[in-house]
Amino acid sequence: MSRIGWERVEDIEEPHVDTGVRGRLYLLRFVIILVLALLLYRVYWLQRTQGAELQTLAEENQLARIHIDSPRGVIFDRHGNPLAVNEPSFNVTITPAFLPDNPDERHAIFERLSLLTGVPVTNTMQQRALLESADPALLSTYGRLADLYDAPSEETLDATGIVPSLPDSIEGIVDRYSFAPYLPAPITTNIPITLAYRIEQESIFLPGVRVIEEPIRLYPSGELTSHIIGYMGPIPNENWLDLGYERDDRVGWAGIESSMEIELAGTKGERQIEQDWTGRELRQIGPTIESQAGLNLHLTIDLDLQEEAFNILQDMMQQRRETMDPFTGEMVEVEQGVVIALDPNTGEILAMVNIPTFDNNRFATEVPVEYYLGLARNDYTPLVNHSISGQYPPGSTFKLVPASGALQEGVVSPNRLLFDPGEITIPNRFAPNDPGRAQTFVCWFSEGHEYMNMVTGISNSCDVYFYKISGGFNQDGEVVEGLGVDRLHEYADQFGFGRVQGIELPLEAPGNNPSQAWKRQTQGEPWSTGDDYNMGIGQGFVTATPLQVAQMAAVVASGGFLYRPTVIHHITDENGDVIQPFEPEVLNSVNVNRQWLDVVAEGMRQVNQEGGTGTSYVEFLDEFGITSAGKTGTAEYCDNIAIKRRWCKEGQILPTHSWYVGYAPFENPEIVVVAFIFNGGEGSQWAAPVVRDVMAAYFGVDQYAPEVEPDSDSPLEEGVPELESPDEPAQQAP
Repeated sequence: MSRIGWERVEDIEEPHVDTGVRGRLYLLRFVIILVLALLLYRVYWLQRTQGAELQTLAEENQLARIHIDSPRGVIFDRHGNPLAVNEPSFNVTITPAFLPDNPDERHAIFERLSLLTGVPVTNTMQQRALLESADPALLSTYGRLADLYDAPSEETLDATGIVPSLPDSIEGIVDRYSFAPYLPAPITTNIPITLAYRIEQESIFLPGVRVIEEPIRLYPSGELTSHIIGYMGPIPNENWLDLGYERDDRVGWAGIESSMEIELAGTKGERQIEQDWTGRELRQIGPTIESQAGLNLHLTIDLDLQEEAFNILQDMMQQRRETMDPFTGEMVEVEQGVVIALDPNTGEILAMVNIPTFDNNRFATEVPVEYYLGLARNDYTPLVNHSISGQYPPGSTFKLVPASGALQEGVVSPNRLLFDPGEITIPNRFAPNDPGRAQTFVCWFSEGHEYMNMVTGISNSCDVYFYKISGGFNQDGEVVEGLGVDRLHEYADQFGFGRVQGIELPLEAPGNNPSQAWKRQTQGEPWSTGDDYNMGIGQGFVTATPLQVAQMAAVVASGGFLYRPTVIHHITDENGDVIQPFEPEVLNSVNVNRQWLDVVAEGMRQVNQEGGTGTSYVEFLDEFGITSAGKTGTAEYCDNIAIKRRWCKEGQILPTHSWYVGYAPFENPEIVVVAFIFNGGEGSQWAAPVVRDVMAAYFGVDQYAPEVEPDSDSPLEEGVPELESPDEPAQQAP
């Protein structure tokens, strides 16, 4: 009898299972459970600790804030002539997402756009040709260097000049923007408006191609005012992003554009949008915050006077270049000069000319590397505003400081006569009995001026007279105490030397007003015999900017008041309302009695009279009824430029800078003008005529007199036109 199907459970044979397999199955189940538990814990941990942050990031990916650029403020001269304006620029762009998918159609669009703009479709073939023409050994060497320093080989080859980089191609630009296909990729910028119209007309056949308008900075006065206005460039570093700027913004790099960046830039507007993962805008969220235009600057500069001064200085420098140096028998290298005109009663800068200069319009859309490097490598530094940043020995113009100090301190009276034999020998105070350590100081007029008082000492620029009142003298019965370094330093400081005066331009230099402590700290030596004498005639360790020399003369012209120099007259908003009016600011008044300043002024007046150093080669404006006052200066120097060109030779006369500073009219000063010519020679011969002509241009006399219409019924009046009087005398300033 069959028992199939009736077996008892306990009689059925249990199948054999390997215990090793069973263990591995248990282990696998445990691992799976553990992984799932860890994942769940990770989710919990992220939610608990970083949930808010991740949610914020997700919202930021979904939401974006779009900044609306604000119109940059405009800059005008004192008469409303534009110096910096915003002009529309037309940029050609491609939005990759809107290009056709068909490669042939895309290529056809690129070819048409290349034909219109001149931007190549691709530069692969040209790059390959350059590589094939390069030296294989150099290619191999610099290729290994690129690998070693983890740098792109094409950048390394371009930096070395072995294989120069080619301009961007359309395909290369589009590829770079493929990560954000809805962002317009700029193909070329600042195209002519006629080409912009043509591309717009053809855009129906060029999907993805658009012409976008954006403003660029234009400087109508160009190189005439480039050192004052400056120029713009990309943001210098990432720190600007914290100030609300964006990576593609342009900011002021020099001049007023830089120092007044915040006021000119205005405030950006803003709108919030929702976007997808490609950056495409889906909708706007909330209202738009409108941008606020930058403020408009109205400068103190007179553009007409600026242009006249530029041409006058340029012509005089050219004449100097064509003049043979009597000592070397060679033509003179003259490449740098400065002219500053200012109002002594307010500190307003009427003109500020720098040569060599540059065209700031070249920086409108980009910083041209070759042009910029050419300027930066020029020994005469055309990018530097030498009016406020150049530091030079002021020469005899500085004599106004010891003259004022000596009168105030009672070192000499105005009428006391000091004898000038042509040279004096000063014994060393630390070794008075050692003739070998004595120093001889010579006058520029080797025969000597004989007896000089303060007025004639200034008018003749007698070096020996100023040696004596600065450093002292005690020989042949003539005893002069001398101011000494401490008092010279004190009065120079009052006249504005050795300190920044606060003009609204960047990189103003302080110059150097030496003292005993300064020499110990910088030279490692004590103040010695002879330093007082050199300082008294504006040589030795003293240096000054042309602006400081102009301010010194302005102190005398204003009756003792040092005004803060300014190039900004007032500021207006976009509606033309004045939000910051002009208010002259007195920095300090000099501790010199007005009667002593009048004596110094009389000496300056006689500089421009018969027999004075200012009339050696040029007549001033007396024939037009304008009496002027001034001071010449011829300053010896030996700087890096002179050393490089071997102009400083032992035993020979050092090269000299040419200086002149003056003001007019003498009775009621309206204008102070300083001229400085680097390596210009005698101040009376080269700088003085520049100042004379700038003053003539300001007053509209001589060759600068306005032309009279031929049909005018009124006869031409001779002399100077009626001069406007200041609101109040200079001596009534606070």
